[in-house]
Amino acid sequence: MAMDYTQGGDELEALYQALIGRQPFQYRAQDDPMYRSYADRYVQNGRMAMRDTMAGAAALTGGYGSSYAQAVGQQQYDEYLRLLGEALPELYGMAYQQYRDEGEALRDRYDLAHERAEEAYTREQAAQAAEYQRQRDALADERYAAEQENKAAQQRYKQQQDSYQNLVRLISGTGYVPSDTELGAAGLTRSSAEALRKEYERTKLASAAPKGGSYRSSTKSTGAGGLASTVHASAAGVPWVSKKSTGSGSSTGFKGGLSQR
Repeated sequence: MAMDYTQGGDELEALYQALIGRQPFQYRAQDDPMYRSYADRYVQNGRMAMRDTMAGAAALTGGYGSSYAQAVGQQQYDEYLRLLGEALPELYGMAYQQYRDEGEALRDRYDLAHERAEEAYTREQAAQAAEYQRQRDALADERYAAEQENKAAQQRYKQQQDSYQNLVRLISGTGYVPSDTELGAAGLTRSSAEALRKEYERTKLASAAPKGGSYRSSTKSTGAGGLASTVHASAAGVPWVSKKSTGSGSSTGFKGGLSQR
């Protein structure tokens, strides 16, 4: 997984810079603490050997120094210096191995820091993906809830319209007086319902009342001194009769019913 080297923070960046900035291996014996330790020991031992050798050689000659004693002592000293030289490859190998070990340790530290950074990056990506999915789910839930609410609102509106039309027909056709619950379900006000009911009553009364100019009358004379009977028929079909004397006799009239004989 490609990732920015700075993703793991300052530690990862510092380790990376240390890796890429590491110098190639170079060995200088004078800078090697191990070589200096070896050199001090070999030189010291060489001098001691040279001194002992020269002292032994002098004893053989009666205590007097000679060129032989010096030569033998120098040979001992040079032998130790030769042994120091022979130790150089070993010291070089030890220094190079130390260089490699330090590089491997640095690489291991970098790999570990990089692994931790990748794990942190993976967790962050997973958290972001989970949050993104949660937001998508929440949005989908909101849309679904809105759709359901819209459908419910449409259903409620249709039910109210049906209730309104049914209630209007009922009031207009029968003069029905609805309850508050019925008015609320239909979305109709009490004043509107009363207006419909009054219109129904007015129409009903108008249809039952006599119409002007629709009366028919007939008069039959019975002669002098007789009664003239006039029969009026109303539009409602309810006749009434009046009798008048044509002479000096009295007259009798009946209204609202049939004539009496």
